[in-house]
Amino acid sequence: MNEPGAVPAVLDILDVFFLTPSGETLPSVRFRVLPFVAAGRAVGLAVDWRRAPKAFHKRLAFLFTLPRARVMVIQQKLFAPFELALIRRRCQRLVYDVDDALWALHPAEVGQPGSAEKSARIARRFAETCARVDLVIAGNSYLAKHARAHQQNIFVLPTLIDTAKYTPAPPDAAAVPPFRVGWMGTSGNLWFLPEVLRELAPYRERLDIRVVADKPYQGELEELVRFERWSPFLEPDQLRGFQCGLMPLTDDEYTRGKCGFKILQYMASGVVPIASSVGFNREIVSHGKDGFLVEEPGDWAKYVLLLAGDADLLERMAQAARRTAEQRFSLAAQTPKLWAALGVGQQADYASGGQRA
Repeated sequence: MNEPGAVPAVLDILDVFFLTPSGETLPSVRFRVLPFVAAGRAVGLAVDWRRAPKAFHKRLAFLFTLPRARVMVIQQKLFAPFELALIRRRCQRLVYDVDDALWALHPAEVGQPGSAEKSARIARRFAETCARVDLVIAGNSYLAKHARAHQQNIFVLPTLIDTAKYTPAPPDAAAVPPFRVGWMGTSGNLWFLPEVLRELAPYRERLDIRVVADKPYQGELEELVRFERWSPFLEPDQLRGFQCGLMPLTDDEYTRGKCGFKILQYMASGVVPIASSVGFNREIVSHGKDGFLVEEPGDWAKYVLLLAGDADLLERMAQAARRTAEQRFSLAAQTPKLWAALGVGQQADYASGGQRA
């Protein structure tokens, strides 16, 4: 189990406690839990988190020893109904945070043996979870729409970006060809890359195509790609090494639930995103201003080459992308809204020197 860190003194009850499905390297934990733990402690709230064990017998023992909390936030994990009942006994308010279409299968799984049964099982568990909590926090409007079929109390909170950590590279006097095109993500999503690589292949001499992931890309046209192993410590610098960032997706129920965090990482880093025109991507990117939305396969090369051939356009769009991240998706600007939704906003205001209403 990961050590979550210290909380203020020994308390009878925590203000907020997060239950996560995995450790601190899981993106949803890194960006929808840990920043709020740090932010809450910074304003005097008693906030902590723990990873729920995967093994049933260990998880059951774990649930019986949960600390008491005013608000318990389950991040992504789909517990069984009797487990939810155990969790509710330890809190005053139970909240479910979701930033993926958990009821849908990854496109690579669709049609595989047992996929229909798995899809039905997780859809049922998702519905039960939404119905049994007091509040659902949804990462985008599409997720909120599906949750609303089972729960009327919904708060939409995009996955936020720490714009103090993810920053643009200094002006690059050596920004000469080849043009640096990047993709960053988990290896499970390398599945989406072949379409883009096919479109960029004719221009390989003009491009430096980088893939940053936990595992190398091994597939069609893999010879075009320069692999860099992802590291949580190197990640900001790895992003700054891109000039434009790719986010290819298919258009289906699974991808429409995506919250576009990869795009926000690019934008905060001053990297112009080129993304499939799917789901929440359309709500993040203003096409032609702070990024490009791809409607058909040929658009990948079209927009990459446009940026590669126009340094002034690249600079303007990179600056606009950074502004979008700061103004609409900044962790610092949006965190107070989460405390208010959880019902601990007044405690946070009071602890940080404000006055209670």
